[in-house]
Amino acid sequence: MESKDIPEVNRPVTEGDTRNDFSGQAESVLMARDVGQVTFVNGSDRGRQRVPQQVPAAPACFVNRDADLAGIGSALGHRDGAQVVVFQGAHGIGKSSLLRRGAAALRDRFPGGQFYFEFPQVNAEKRADADVAVTTFLRHLGVGGKYLPDSYEGRVAEFRTLTRDSATLVVLEGAREPAQVRALIPSGAGSAVLVASDGPSLAELELDGARSMTLRPLDAEDGRKLLIKLADGRIAEEEREAADRLVAACHGLPLAIVMVAARLRGQPTLKARALAKELEDEKRRLTAMGVNDHLTLSATFGLTYRRLSAPASTLYRALGSWPGPHVDSGLAACVAEIDENEVRPLLRELVDANLIEECRADRYRFRHALIHLDARNRADRDDPDRERLARLRRGLDRFLALMAFADLAVMGTRTRVTDIAPLMADASDPFDGDKAWALEWLDGERETIVELVSAAARSGLSDHAWQLAEMATALYMNIRYIGDWVRTGTIGADAAQKAGNARAEARLRSVVSRPLTDLGKLDQAGEQLDRALEVVAHVDDLMLRSSVQEFHGRYLDQVDPDRAIAAYDRCQDLSERFAQSAATEEERRNGRRGAALAVYFRGCSHAAAERDEIALTELSNALDRFRALRDERMAARARVSLGRVHQQAGRLREASRELNDAVRALRDGGHSYYEAEAQETLADIHVELGAEKEARRHLTRAVEIYEAGGSPRARTVRARLADLGEDGD
Repeated sequence: MESKDIPEVNRPVTEGDTRNDFSGQAESVLMARDVGQVTFVNGSDRGRQRVPQQVPAAPACFVNRDADLAGIGSALGHRDGAQVVVFQGAHGIGKSSLLRRGAAALRDRFPGGQFYFEFPQVNAEKRADADVAVTTFLRHLGVGGKYLPDSYEGRVAEFRTLTRDSATLVVLEGAREPAQVRALIPSGAGSAVLVASDGPSLAELELDGARSMTLRPLDAEDGRKLLIKLADGRIAEEEREAADRLVAACHGLPLAIVMVAARLRGQPTLKARALAKELEDEKRRLTAMGVNDHLTLSATFGLTYRRLSAPASTLYRALGSWPGPHVDSGLAACVAEIDENEVRPLLRELVDANLIEECRADRYRFRHALIHLDARNRADRDDPDRERLARLRRGLDRFLALMAFADLAVMGTRTRVTDIAPLMADASDPFDGDKAWALEWLDGERETIVELVSAAARSGLSDHAWQLAEMATALYMNIRYIGDWVRTGTIGADAAQKAGNARAEARLRSVVSRPLTDLGKLDQAGEQLDRALEVVAHVDDLMLRSSVQEFHGRYLDQVDPDRAIAAYDRCQDLSERFAQSAATEEERRNGRRGAALAVYFRGCSHAAAERDEIALTELSNALDRFRALRDERMAARARVSLGRVHQQAGRLREASRELNDAVRALRDGGHSYYEAEAQETLADIHVELGAEKEARRHLTRAVEIYEAGGSPRARTVRARLADLGEDGD
């Protein structure tokens, strides 16, 4: 007899009675009074239950993510109970692909089957519940029609009952609330739930023992592999450089790479080089990444943007106008010109929409560089130029106040063109004068500073640009980010010239000569100093003129040492004249410090010329001056230089004592660059003493410091370290 599926038959049943009615044709019939799970099979499937395998197939092109896949396997290694793993990351980062690939790789672990559900996308105020999902799962488990429990709670309980005897996998996409996930956790030992989260609110599940994994953008190599695979032969061997440019424009976002490859496949005449050139234009980049005019990366981000409330969408665009990589709630409120208490729920809405993330307490950043670009493009398109400029100006004013407090805490009294008093007038000191705290903050804002100087100059806010550049030297003089220093210093000097501020221009051009000299770009350093000397000659400011002479002397030490001595003599004279005529104690101290610096650098020049006794006299004089000024940083530097002179004279014991004391002081003060120089000299001394193991220790520390600051000196010191070998003692 031909097997037939049993049709559902509605019939009245009186409580307490059992009716075994059947009409129709079937090979076998199951009759029961109390029905829990019922599985219907046809003749060919008799003797085995159909196991749900609902997870969509993984994409054919899948690059790397080996560590992430291994992380899934490790997280699901527990056999007791069910494990929940939440995957987070920006839109298009590849969460769905990873979950589907992981489900395929782990299929044998789940004899109870694999269930899949994608929560529908709804607006910020409404959340989809899990009832549709659990009802769907129950139907696939064989619970049909009227046998479904009447209540949502009953359906959840039934799902747990039916999954208790076998390890089962549930894969969820688009979940945004913990309750959506908790209801769908199977009860069988070894079961698991993999969740692709569209927001951060699932972190609460970690209280239940869930694990969280954040997907990061692909690196350049993996991005290139994915693009070439997806392009299906459309990228010729000679266009590999263009492929790298395409991947760079995608910032490692897999969805962007997929769309770029689709465009290459869909337009046979389009060359990779031409598309890479097109993507250089940031205003067109997101619309150029797409299959057609309707399916673009911009349109994809737009789906989320349109679900935002009106105030949140305004904040999104305002944050897009801010050039820095992150904001706190105060800065966000300032840029958007709304009350700080009102901005917090709006920031939370953007976090919930997976557009921004809270990277630290009250510090927010966009989930991905291309999302930031989307926000900026929408601001450029939808907001008037004057409003965007006003946002930038408000944010810069607030940031300048913070920079002023940090500059004062780190550098104390020094030669400044920026009048920091008005900047600090209406604000409170967030650092309480704590130097280490302020320097740590400056270091954390390193990328922000560079972006803000560039953006201010680009937007015609020249005074903001040069003031930021000048105060940024409080960071660079302590932590030698010489590439950043050159960029901000040069932009700031040009902005000062554009603003017609001779004092600021002279100051910045002279100061930027230091990192240029460190980089070996002596011609450029000389050009900056020539312009600084030309400008400062017409400025009635003794201390500024003294400072320019000091930096000129530092440059001449490299190209004409004899002339350097004369420059330091002029520097000392100008500083002492200023100190004698100063009206306040603070100004007198600044003048005395300028003179001390001149004495110190002149002593270094004599040491370089191997005039050891003169150098010791000058450097000891400078040390006494710095101690009297309580300038611990420069006092430590003077001791480093004294140690070098003692070493040069063969007095290694005295040299080691001075240098070790200096290293401790520099490390305690956070002056890592100068510590590195001292560590190098200590290594030289230990090599002379035959203590190569100690020399390696000092050179290793120096390399760490130089590499952290991006100094080319790191390569030289690392080569020295290699020359010492592995087992030197």
